[in-house]
Amino acid sequence: MKRVKRLTALIAVAFSTLSAGTAMAATDGEIQTAIDNGLGYLSGTQTMGGYWNYGGYEQAATGSAAYAMMTQQGHWGDLAAGNVAAYKAQVDNAIAYLLSTATTTTVSTRNDGANICPGGGSCTGVYWYGAGETTYTTGLIAPAIAEYATRFGGGAGAVATTTGPLAGMTWGQIAQGITNTFSAGQSSAINGNRDGGWRYFPGTGDSDSSTTQWAVISLIYNQTLGATTPQTVKDHLAVWLANAQAADGSACYQPGVGPCDQADTGGLLVALNFLGKGSSDPAVQKALNYLNNHWQEGQLGWNGNFGQPYAMWAEYKGLELTVGLGNNTAITNLLPGNCGNDRGADCNWWQDYNQWLVANQAGDGSFPGYYYWGNPLATSLVLPILSGTEIPQQTPEPGSLALLLAALAGSAAFARRRA
Repeated sequence: MKRVKRLTALIAVAFSTLSAGTAMAATDGEIQTAIDNGLGYLSGTQTMGGYWNYGGYEQAATGSAAYAMMTQQGHWGDLAAGNVAAYKAQVDNAIAYLLSTATTTTVSTRNDGANICPGGGSCTGVYWYGAGETTYTTGLIAPAIAEYATRFGGGAGAVATTTGPLAGMTWGQIAQGITNTFSAGQSSAINGNRDGGWRYFPGTGDSDSSTTQWAVISLIYNQTLGATTPQTVKDHLAVWLANAQAADGSACYQPGVGPCDQADTGGLLVALNFLGKGSSDPAVQKALNYLNNHWQEGQLGWNGNFGQPYAMWAEYKGLELTVGLGNNTAITNLLPGNCGNDRGADCNWWQDYNQWLVANQAGDGSFPGYYYWGNPLATSLVLPILSGTEIPQQTPEPGSLALLLAALAGSAAFARRRA
């Protein structure tokens, strides 16, 4: 469900472009041009088979690229000639490729004996193998499936495909199948301090923060198609998050084991939001403080922020969900000379990202990759930042102020709790 929530952010952008000073936030026109060029790059690198090449990880790159293109649907007609039909055909081909390369299985219980199937018994699981990195890959594909089903596929109850491994399944059934796979594959208390997380392939009994965020984002997007997540999955996830967060607020790769970095901390915020934790929650506050303290860092391997596309997208998701695009109080340690410290209150974290992306886009429309995240994946990860892509919002904890305000206001915009 889409929500009205960009008003304060757009007002802030407009104000920043009119203010005097030596550093300006990227204008709407510059952002639009960057989006158009990014779309052009992704369009030009798709293969005839509907996928994007990525050294054996074609499923992951294709899910990410298709998602990025769909989040920019409002810009498909920007250029004089327009690309609406062409981009739509490319997205269709990408989703057809993904549907044809899915894997199904039958699941019933987690390794601690907890039945995870709606109604009990056994149920169908759906996933994408992804050269053995199934959790990452499926986590990049699930949002694309949800976006396509909503935008072009006829909704959760429509049949997604009549051929291949998912023949006859509706979009909603596919989403539930993905949730079933992750629910059955979650580590449990049997696995010690790995309890509540996920590793590269669900069900191995191991966990890490980097991988876990992709299981969580899948559960979030699957819910938009009506999929249900067992409460026991959320209960155990809460255990993992508490164990993985360090004293400085960062999320560590594994409990007590580094790196403890920005990417994992962005994923921590996403997972806390999934559990209904709002911005006043102590764990959320600690994570925000960590991100603020380390905001100006460049790429540092697995660590870092600017120029590290994996981290930027993880942090964006966490901040968009937690404080919103218009917030200028959670992250104040902005890049000097970019649009930040010398600009005052008319610039915020999202504009800091946008300005950096506009300034660092390559001539072919791609964005800088780094470490394991080269192109086209790098461009797919950061392109959605520019347009302010909305991550599905979860229901706040019962009894929280946010829930009370939402109930009283009866307004989706108010319920977003945007600053």
